[in-house]
Amino acid sequence: MSIVVIGLSHRTASVEIRDGVAVLPKAQEGVLQDLILLPSVSECALLSTCNRTEIYVVTPDIRLASDHVLSVVCKRSQLEINLLRPHVFMHQESEAVRHLFEVASGLDSMVMGEPQIAGQVKDAGALALETATSKTILNRLFRSATEASKRARTETEIGIGAVSVSFAAVELAKKILGKLDGQTAFVLGAGEMSELTALHLKENGVKALVVASRTLERAQDLADRVQGRAIAWEEAMSDLYRADVIISSTSAENYVLKREAVALAMQRRKNRSMFLIDIAMPRDIDPEVGSLYNVFLYDLDDLESVVGANIAKRKHEADKVRQILDEEVRTFIAWLHSLDVVPVIVALRQHFQSFMKSELEHAKLADLTEEQRALVENLVRRYMNKLLHKPVTRLKEAAEAEDGVAYVEALNYLFDLSEVSEEDPSDTSFQEVRS
Repeated sequence: MSIVVIGLSHRTASVEIRDGVAVLPKAQEGVLQDLILLPSVSECALLSTCNRTEIYVVTPDIRLASDHVLSVVCKRSQLEINLLRPHVFMHQESEAVRHLFEVASGLDSMVMGEPQIAGQVKDAGALALETATSKTILNRLFRSATEASKRARTETEIGIGAVSVSFAAVELAKKILGKLDGQTAFVLGAGEMSELTALHLKENGVKALVVASRTLERAQDLADRVQGRAIAWEEAMSDLYRADVIISSTSAENYVLKREAVALAMQRRKNRSMFLIDIAMPRDIDPEVGSLYNVFLYDLDDLESVVGANIAKRKHEADKVRQILDEEVRTFIAWLHSLDVVPVIVALRQHFQSFMKSELEHAKLADLTEEQRALVENLVRRYMNKLLHKPVTRLKEAAEAEDGVAYVEALNYLFDLSEVSEEDPSDTSFQEVRS
């Protein structure tokens, strides 16, 4: 059995292709059920976000599984295979494992180190488990990916520092004003950048979030999405004094906030600190506003210098993360190879257990009490376990070093072991071997 990942991401496909292939949460269970019915798929899991759609499978036939999985994706997305194939990547075995670990750790993200993907990987593994489309191998793989991500984020600073303009704006506001709890924030403009900034403000606990735009309807749409309150532009201008934080991102050609308006607002605030960030291009706020007492004004150049420094730091931390992932991948692959010897270890134990049972049945134990017979049986069982301990340990070590197949063949020949083709849930031997 091989682990394979088949998918596409922001590195290989345009947003139009990614949108066509993406699977909404409510449809993911159905896609998993379609995949597990494929004759070439023994286990499967699905990771679908705005930047990637990846399908992980365990298969005895990599080429066939790839064709089958792509046929399911094409049928569902109504995309021609010839259009889709150039954008699809495929990794197998240790490269598939490394890819998932890098995804979970944020190394493969559009914004390096972003934390959301770790939760999305965990959720993908949980859904596969709930729908019974993943079993021993993928369950362990996704658990290991989550653990690798935790190590990456606790042992390095891969996730430290703002690396988007909107996030950097809010981080600066926190540095100037302290915690944003209890603060009132005005967002001027209703575009994408305004929405991202508003969401960050909300996540950081602002007391009130006010959205204003030249078009009240657009302001209301944004306010509904970010759980804020929309007001008309004229009202926002007259109520500037209420704002502790003002973030402006309109498409105006001229300044929408001038020194006189902010000076008047500061008088009504009795010069309590006001924090303004201009993330518009061209700028929304007259630079002269920054000369007012207790007014802190930042623009895109200020934010991008912060973002650039943080990106450089994350890239430096990425080398440390890769070293951690090297360890985690080796550990997982060693475990995976150990599964190759599980059937023969189980068969070997069953072989010895049958001899033990036969000899106990032929032994003259009738004159012993029940307690004495239990002691004899326990003694023989302990002797058998000690006898098998070293060979089993050596066999596991050989499997981890990728030499397990030769030893498996030798044991099968020497002891004439019958193959154990399927795992019996009632047989604890499998759990003992994997522990």
